[in-house]
Amino acid sequence: MKDSSNIGQPGGISRRDMLKAAGLAGLGSLSIGALAACTPSDGTKEGTASSGDVTWDKEVDVFVAGTGTVIHAAIACSELGSKSVLIAEKDAAIFGGTSGTSGGGYALALLSFNAEEGIEDTREKVLGYMKLCGDSRMDEAVQAAFVDNADEFAHFVLDTHGWAKWGHINRAFADYYELYEGSLPDGFGHGSWYPFDAAGEQMSAPLQWPIYREYVDSHENVELLMGASVKSLITDAGAVIGAVVTEGGRDINVKAGAVILGTGGFEHNEEMRRFFLPFPYYRSNGVQNNTGDAQRIGAKIGAQLAYMDEVFGCPHYDTDPEFVPGVFRYDGAGSDAFAPRGFPHSIIVNHKGRRFADESTMYATFNRAFGVYDTGTMEFVNIPGFWIADSNYAETFLLPGYAPAATPPEFVLKADTLEELADKLGIDKANLLDEVATFNANAAQGSDPIWHRGKPVSVNTLAMMGQFMLAPGATLPTTVLGVVEKPPFYACRYVPGMMGGTRGGLKINQNAQVVDVDGNPIVGLYAAGNCSSGVAAYFAGGATLGQGAVMGFVAAKHICGK
Repeated sequence: MKDSSNIGQPGGISRRDMLKAAGLAGLGSLSIGALAACTPSDGTKEGTASSGDVTWDKEVDVFVAGTGTVIHAAIACSELGSKSVLIAEKDAAIFGGTSGTSGGGYALALLSFNAEEGIEDTREKVLGYMKLCGDSRMDEAVQAAFVDNADEFAHFVLDTHGWAKWGHINRAFADYYELYEGSLPDGFGHGSWYPFDAAGEQMSAPLQWPIYREYVDSHENVELLMGASVKSLITDAGAVIGAVVTEGGRDINVKAGAVILGTGGFEHNEEMRRFFLPFPYYRSNGVQNNTGDAQRIGAKIGAQLAYMDEVFGCPHYDTDPEFVPGVFRYDGAGSDAFAPRGFPHSIIVNHKGRRFADESTMYATFNRAFGVYDTGTMEFVNIPGFWIADSNYAETFLLPGYAPAATPPEFVLKADTLEELADKLGIDKANLLDEVATFNANAAQGSDPIWHRGKPVSVNTLAMMGQFMLAPGATLPTTVLGVVEKPPFYACRYVPGMMGGTRGGLKINQNAQVVDVDGNPIVGLYAAGNCSSGVAAYFAGGATLGQGAVMGFVAAKHICGK
């Protein structure tokens, strides 16, 4: 194995060069190796490979499908003793999938860096909070494994790449369920931990994933196939002993001591969305390769599926000029990750002209409000919603799409009156005027007795206002409430969407092993990230990265008997 002490030290490499490197396709060098060095230590029966009528093209200790959060599993296997690791990435050009395009923060708990960050927490509190966030549907043993391994994972990353610490950069993207017991009130919570390199620079995802790619390319025991997807699993007496990988139109039979699936969600598979999701979704910033590959091939061999009705929710502004019911597509520009929906002098209503949620709650929790079904009109009455703001807002903040009011994006409408906006968007005028009048009367008194906006203080939303201020460095508002009364007015449609994709998949146990319909582990098969059942709901910023990375690390430890 090559010396990894300098991995993650790019020296004179520019950020632009590093970002370019993230998009390069390439292959590492790896000889076909033995299976013996690192096989599953599952405590159940051994899955002895039987070639049968299979002709093996490659033999490796560990096969990993995906390069998102599961890249941590691949690197951990390499560091913990695997003599050969093969990684297949479906995209021919993009290394890292959705994870590599994300903000790069991780939701983690009970880190040894808590004290440095001024965080006080206990295992009991964090497990209680996560259980509430998951509506008590999650596997508590898996949650415990996540919490108990988070700090070890965090230090493993630092030690492997030569980085200095984990920390936060602001108070945004903390716990998303602020009212739940166990949520941390200090604005940091369990979310958005970032690694900082040896020079003290925060490592966002566009900086992290080129380092992970550098590790892969520089280690002779790791091979990377770009533009290669996992087609099926190969089993022997119920145990997974390999996989069929498709690359360049040819199938490669890979014999493996363990298979770790990390292929993402199924948001870009229309049939699976229709069958599994409880109401229509319209947008996702998850890469378009997320088509449910792992969920489908796992189900074929008897794997249990769980939480297939769940997503990592994030509403989107509808950036299309016209609303087309039922049309789902990839969109990064319309994502409401920075929450202007909850900034002062703005509200969100449905087509009946009525507010339907606390606009200042985090995107993951707001997204759930779209699922209300009106039995009187027989419709998901809040789809689409409509974001409305006045000139007080426009004089302080950028509009959705990061545009000033002087040059509004095409999807943001402008009108001199609320009545005109209602006509343009098909909103009930009388109800809208009544709703705004009620909201304004309460907001002028600093309250929202109907939807409780601003109680408790929405630390996340307040912390994100700086991203949208027209005048950088201007004094930030101290409240999320503000009347909507000064013309002209601005509005656009607001639809349910996803931050990174769907959240349901192959059910895993506390070792990240995939289990069958009876709850028994399938020997040789592991899963992490959005293709798995994960750990909990979207409980804090970076839950997608945190859950996938830590449970991938757990899988590597279990495979290598550590």
